[in-house]
Amino acid sequence: MKEPPIDSPTTAQSNRWTRLDPFFDFYKASTASYVSNLLQVNDDPPALTKHEDLLDIIRLLKENPSRPRGDLVKECFSPDPRAPEDYRKPAESDIHRAFNLATRIITMVNCAGENQPADLLDDGSEPLEWRNSDSLQQFLASAFPLRDHPTLNEKGQRDEIGLKSQLKATNLRDVAGLTFRGTDNLKDHLRLTQDTGVVELYHHTSILKEHLGLGSPNEHPTTSMMCANNAIPRLLALETLDSLQKILFPVDQKSRRMLRSLVSKEQLDPDCLRFEAVISRTDEENDIKYQYWASRLMDLYDEVENPKARGFLEQWMERKSGARYVMMATLAGVVVAVVLGFLGLVVGIFQAWVGYQQWRHPIPSA
Repeated sequence: MKEPPIDSPTTAQSNRWTRLDPFFDFYKASTASYVSNLLQVNDDPPALTKHEDLLDIIRLLKENPSRPRGDLVKECFSPDPRAPEDYRKPAESDIHRAFNLATRIITMVNCAGENQPADLLDDGSEPLEWRNSDSLQQFLASAFPLRDHPTLNEKGQRDEIGLKSQLKATNLRDVAGLTFRGTDNLKDHLRLTQDTGVVELYHHTSILKEHLGLGSPNEHPTTSMMCANNAIPRLLALETLDSLQKILFPVDQKSRRMLRSLVSKEQLDPDCLRFEAVISRTDEENDIKYQYWASRLMDLYDEVENPKARGFLEQWMERKSGARYVMMATLAGVVVAVVLGFLGLVVGIFQAWVGYQQWRHPIPSA
């Protein structure tokens, strides 16, 4: 299909679109996964035939963040009075797949319709269910519940234990043996897989900055006050951005070097390396309290304090574990005692053999 003509972009616009290239790659990969005839029954027409169809759903979601999903689905796919008599509505399952795709594009969260089949994600987990009676605001509120954590958010307690320095990615790697990889699913940000020691990082900072540029800093930062042009709540976007650029990868040489390596090897959004202060913030937002990601940040801190043994050798030599040190010292003492006892037994047997030989073969006196 022929692309619509566009005006020549200015330098600033061109730089903006270039920075959004990783998101456009995500968009292409997401839309490519939609197969129109995958769930069709009896030659039902597909819910999406062109990109404009998807953009219509995205526009509907953005303009109606407080309306239930079920109402939006009916409105979007209700028969047009001008439609021909033989018009056929797309299959219900395909309609919900189209809505799930649109939701994923604007919120970066994988979802599934209520009582609808859902494909497993790459990690084997299921997408979050978006019930027909819930609005987009309510869906996001359930996906990202607010939780406060005094140890992380109270400045006195935080400074006393050096929390921020402990949570640097370089420290998590060196002390806890954790590794990092990028994810396109905002819900998985900072999620630690215990068995493998892999931490997921939502890395599309260019999109977070776009959302923060659209919302007003004077808005109450909750899902219930989400503006029509901004699907991701402002506080959630701020927390996600600051957790990357202020906590995990602060502005120091070692952290920047590690982040550059991840951008190269894990294909993270290169915008992660841009620390320029281009976001308008209120005074409270300059040092935010973590309410969305507090629990996961503290999980990472606990991993530094008590690293989990993941390999066979580490299970025997778990670092920074007092109980393991006591057990290893006791085991070492037992091993030494057994070895010394065995050597003593060997020496005793040898001495007995020498005495026996002297008795059997006495040396005659001169």
